[in-house]
Amino acid sequence: MTKPLIHVLLVEDDVVDRMACRRALAQVTDYKFLLSEAETGREGLQLAHTQKPDCILLDYHLPDLNGLEFLAKLTDDAGNISIPVMMLTGTDNATIAVTAMKRGARDYLIKDADQQYLELLPAIIQRVLTERRMLIEKKLTEDKLFQAEAKYRSLVEKIPAIVYIVALDGTNRFLYVSSQIKSLGFSPEQWLANPEIHLTQIYPEDRVFALEERAKSRVTGTPLRCEYRLLCRDGTVLWFRDEASVVLDESGRSLFLQGILVDITESKRVEEELRQHRYRLEELVAKRTDELAKVNKELRRDIAERKQIEVELTKAKTDAEKANLAKSDFLSSMTHELRSPLNVMLGFTQLMESGTPPPTPAQITMLKEISGAGWYLLELINKILDLAAIESGKLVVSQEPINLAEVMCECRTMSEPQAQERGIQLIFPPPDTHFFVKADRVRVKQILINLLSNAIKYNREKGTVEVDCNMVTPERIRINIKDTGSGLPPEKLAQLFEQFNRLGQETGSVEGTGIGLVVSKQLVELMGGSIGVESTVGMGSVFWFELLSDDSLKLEEKEVTETSVTKV
Repeated sequence: MTKPLIHVLLVEDDVVDRMACRRALAQVTDYKFLLSEAETGREGLQLAHTQKPDCILLDYHLPDLNGLEFLAKLTDDAGNISIPVMMLTGTDNATIAVTAMKRGARDYLIKDADQQYLELLPAIIQRVLTERRMLIEKKLTEDKLFQAEAKYRSLVEKIPAIVYIVALDGTNRFLYVSSQIKSLGFSPEQWLANPEIHLTQIYPEDRVFALEERAKSRVTGTPLRCEYRLLCRDGTVLWFRDEASVVLDESGRSLFLQGILVDITESKRVEEELRQHRYRLEELVAKRTDELAKVNKELRRDIAERKQIEVELTKAKTDAEKANLAKSDFLSSMTHELRSPLNVMLGFTQLMESGTPPPTPAQITMLKEISGAGWYLLELINKILDLAAIESGKLVVSQEPINLAEVMCECRTMSEPQAQERGIQLIFPPPDTHFFVKADRVRVKQILINLLSNAIKYNREKGTVEVDCNMVTPERIRINIKDTGSGLPPEKLAQLFEQFNRLGQETGSVEGTGIGLVVSKQLVELMGGSIGVESTVGMGSVFWFELLSDDSLKLEEKEVTETSVTKV
């Protein structure tokens, strides 16, 4: 087992005394002493600073310094001697030994002639070291306590509440209060100086309640939690929540009451406002409930009236649909009845124009008027038939892939004679332009011819009509018909697709029915497309309609072309 090591510095000029001390320390069995020796004071001071021994045995009489001078040089700037010093002196120097104790020596031994002091030397060294260790531990404990107290005070001062400690001796005397007490207009010193100040500052109506709660906590040992008002030094009243608990020692004995006073004035104000708002809200709810009951009563009456109106509207709608269906049936049957004699009349007119002998010039003029009027009536009848079929839901369109280039070529051929009569130039896309749509070929042709006819009829003399196609989205193809006519103002554009509305052209020289655009619009929508117009007064109009694109024919043509190239 390793023995504890004690490093001792012996400052002694007498060789015999040094040997005696060495023998005495060597005989100790519980400790191992490491002995350093110095013959002079200055040598001893040097060893003390370099070796930092656990203890110094100092002879008073040295060749260069005495013991008191040695102690003075060993003392630091704070007046402390960090290494325990035990003074060795003669029997005639006891007074000096006491003076040395006052100067910082921890103990002393008087050298006697029988050298009995050597027997006491190891024990005294151990006692001196023990006292030194205890002093160091005490100092460390005090430092830790001071640091803990400093931290506690720092934390307490930062808490936005009044921290306090109250004695439990029945006096309710404050032992400590934090600086937050200034919120009441008092300094900590003023508060602690008056034992009755807390009781005095409690609001009179809350005083009995607060004292009872504190007494209950003190007797039962349960934590204190209550709310009461305190008077500030200037008379202001503040609400506080008092939370405290009794601090006990290790044996369970009550030491003091420690707690905090939290300012809850703002919370109380908010609570009061909420209470007032709740009261007003309850009044409003009651008022609104009465109003709602009246509104509900009126609403139930309105609902009953609305239901009655809905029944009447449904009946009127049913009657209108029946009337519309009857109208469509009537128009259909009437136009059929009219078309048969018209066809006979037109055929007879053509026979007269080509008959023998040929008609006279006057007869030719009359035949042309008869023929023109007949064809106009036949066109009107056909359009009325289409409109009636659409409105009755009997018109069925076939959705099939078609090549727009082919349709436009056919429409161009049919529109050229009308355009040449007025000197209108028709401009179409190149024949190799391939756009494919999914629609009814006959109806697309009907729509395009109608729009071309309008563009020619309402154009200026020697004007132009330009047709082009473009893909507005991957799913839709747009066909544009642009003319150089007089254009339409915005107020007329809104009436463009109304039945039998020719926008003031009824008395003009241009013939028309007023239903061509209506039929075209409904046909486009039946095929899943849309139609519209853009017009500028004095510059012309652009009528357009969009149809669903279809690439199946394009792919077939591409495959046929690739196959032909491969065969070649």
